[in-house]
Amino acid sequence: MAGAERKTTMLDESIALALMAVAIYGSTQVLAKVTVQSLNAVSMVAINFAVSIPIYLVFLVATLTIVDRSVLKPEFILYSVIGAATARGGYYIYLEALEKGTVTMVGSITAAFPAITALLAIAFLGESVQPVNGLGIVLIIGSMVVLSLVHGDSSKGSGFSRAALVLSVAVLVIWGVGGVFIKLALSHIPLVAYLAVYPFILPPIALAYLRHKRATREVFFPKWTVPVVFAIMVVELWQLAYFAETGAVSKGAASIVYPIVSAYPIITIAGARLFIRERMSRVEWVLIVVVVVGILLTSVV
Repeated sequence: MAGAERKTTMLDESIALALMAVAIYGSTQVLAKVTVQSLNAVSMVAINFAVSIPIYLVFLVATLTIVDRSVLKPEFILYSVIGAATARGGYYIYLEALEKGTVTMVGSITAAFPAITALLAIAFLGESVQPVNGLGIVLIIGSMVVLSLVHGDSSKGSGFSRAALVLSVAVLVIWGVGGVFIKLALSHIPLVAYLAVYPFILPPIALAYLRHKRATREVFFPKWTVPVVFAIMVVELWQLAYFAETGAVSKGAASIVYPIVSAYPIITIAGARLFIRERMSRVEWVLIVVVVVGILLTSVV
């Protein structure tokens, strides 16, 4: 009985962290949309890199000083490296896809990545979901895909290029598979130890992306303007959301957590409607309600 109660408590905690990530991710996107429109993707990547590295160095120092070295087995470190590389590398490929295709197409394809993670987690990690949870997962993922399509219908021009399609599918697979490795790592090592691999992952991936974009050194030294200040705030909030997301994965089932976290665009869309007066159709409101219902069903323990 005590074990069952402990399992339920842990699952509740993971859902709370996942919902926290949804709220922060979604509201951060609204803030970014309002305040950093004058910054391009290259500038955002450079600022993200410069702000994130000191944070992850703290986790590295903490791991080296307080984490029991016996738990840091090579295979667990490898899982962490793969998970971190797919998470951040997939994001940069996502930015590249957005440059070659519309947000509608890219968003609708990549929004389905939790389906891959959930299926792999059930098949290979032995996770199990109740029928009501499975229904909730289907509602969330399906509604997010449709919402991505519907929300972008107002922007004219298809922008449906083969390159954008290939990159979008690549992100779908990378994020979907990467989620399983993140769960594998967090099932065996503390969260702080997983985050400690980022100082080794971020530099080669970020610098490779910036080199691909032919960025100069000046991108790391932007003028101290209001958009730059808000961009730093966005990065810090995004990091907080990522910590909540990985914390949720460390405590709950990946097949449950990732579908919930993927629903964060509903906060972005609703926030854009409330604060910057973007228009929303009746269909979009219905889909948002369906996503909320899906989250409630997924959260049943």
